[in-house]
Amino acid sequence: KTLERELGVRLLDRNRRGVTLTVAGAALLTEARDLLARAERAEASVRALGAGERGRLRLSLTRSLTGGIAGQIVSAYRERYPEVELDLAVGNTMMHVQQLHAGDIDVGFVRPPLNDPELEELPLGREPMVCVLPKGHRLTRRSLVRREDIRDEPLVWWPEEHGPGAWHDVRRDVYGDPPWPPIARTEPEEERIVSAVAEGAGISLIMYERSRSLRIPGAVYRRFAPPEPTMGIALAWRRDTRLPTLDRLRQLATAIARAREIERAA
Repeated sequence: KTLERELGVRLLDRNRRGVTLTVAGAALLTEARDLLARAERAEASVRALGAGERGRLRLSLTRSLTGGIAGQIVSAYRERYPEVELDLAVGNTMMHVQQLHAGDIDVGFVRPPLNDPELEELPLGREPMVCVLPKGHRLTRRSLVRREDIRDEPLVWWPEEHGPGAWHDVRRDVYGDPPWPPIARTEPEEERIVSAVAEGAGISLIMYERSRSLRIPGAVYRRFAPPEPTMGIALAWRRDTRLPTLDRLRQLATAIARAREIERAA
């Protein structure tokens, strides 16, 4: 009766046989049920957003990390969080650093170390590298290549500004402490690097996972004798980022990296 007084309309018919809804009462009941359902959906949506199960995540891969553990993480994330809008892009490590500072992406795969105080890194492990040789090179007759075998070979490599930390890290791993052999030619991505080797510009190094899918006539891959040189893989994001979808990605990436480490050790 209080509600009827507030609305100025009769909602119930009351008689000796009981109580029934008026036309206005039935309409109010329908609206009330719809409002309740929408409130429950809104609550569920807000909870999902807060839990990182819905929303948006802007993620960029490096050109050399579209497969392997990076591809595994992206596929697993899509499968586990299908309601998250995942915006994917491709760049290089320093491009990602610039995009993170500018707020253009939320997280990116990078070749560590970055040595940037405004960014956080989540190491995902290290992947072995292979030697890229031109067809007919003397080292193609061997099943494994030693580091000292390539000491005096001209190197085709990627530009230092694409990832200075990894650029120095990998060369130190392969050649030891400087001075290092000079770089004969630089190319911005693996496909062009391998093509340059096939043309006879020198030898090179690429990640093993990438070599499994990148086949160019005139180029031959050889694994290194143990211990193999490796390149690190990491996720990077701004330290001040507070994003539930990113939290879920970090948790999933950590679990996958640990599983791969255990699998390799087994």
